[in-house]
Amino acid sequence: MQGANLLRYGLWCGILATAEGNRREYHMTTTWLPHLITNTISLLLPDAYRLLARPDSSVSGSAPGELRQVVGNTLTTMLCDNPAYVLYVAPLALGYLLSSPWFNIYKGDLADKRLAGFGLDALPHAATAFALTALTADTTRVISEQSSSTDGLADLGRLLGRHPALISAIVLTAATIAWELGEHRIYQYELARRGSRERINMQWSVRDTAYDCAANAIGWLLATGWRMAARQAS
Repeated sequence: MQGANLLRYGLWCGILATAEGNRREYHMTTTWLPHLITNTISLLLPDAYRLLARPDSSVSGSAPGELRQVVGNTLTTMLCDNPAYVLYVAPLALGYLLSSPWFNIYKGDLADKRLAGFGLDALPHAATAFALTALTADTTRVISEQSSSTDGLADLGRLLGRHPALISAIVLTAATIAWELGEHRIYQYELARRGSRERINMQWSVRDTAYDCAANAIGWLLATGWRMAARQAS
C-alpha cells in the first residue's frame, strides 16, 4: 500500500511540474488549471476521503442508513483499502504529463506519427478508457457485494452486479462526450487568444475527435474482454 501511495504522490508532483511548465510556456489558464484540478482530485481522493470520512452512526435497517453504509463501505474498499486504485487514475495523469513543453505527443513532429490513422495520443486515450472501465466494473461489483445484506438495496445491487459492461459503457460514453466538448471549448478559447494552432497547447479537430472516440472504444473492449477472460478462468 505504501508503494501505491508513493506512486500517486509521484504522479501528482509530475502533474504540478507539467502544469507549471505549461503555464510558463503559454500564459493561459486553460493549459494547466483544468488538468491540475482534475488530476489532483483523482490522485488525492483517497487521502481526502480518509480525512473527511466519519464513522456511520445511522440506525441499522433504515433506508438512508443502508444507503450511507453501502456508499461508505464502497468508498472505503475502493479508495482506502485498494492498492490498485493508482492504476485506475495513472493513465489520466500520464496523458497530461505527455502534453508538457519539453515532451508533447499532441502537437509537432510526434503528433504527426500515425499508425492506421491513430496518433500517439491514442495510447493514453485507450489506457484511460481501459482504466475507467475497470474502475466502473469493480465499483459495481463492490456495491453489489455491500448491498447484498441490506433489505432495500439488494435488488439494485444485484442488477448493477449483473451488468458491469453496460454500466461501464454508459459511464465511458458520458465521460467521452464531456471530455471532447471540453477540449473543443478550450481549443476555441486558446485559438481566439493566440490565433494560431502552433501557439496553443490544445489541439482539436473533427478527425482527431473521431480517432479519440475509437481509441476509447478499443480501451473499453480490451478491458471488458480481459475481465470476461479472467472471470471464466476463475
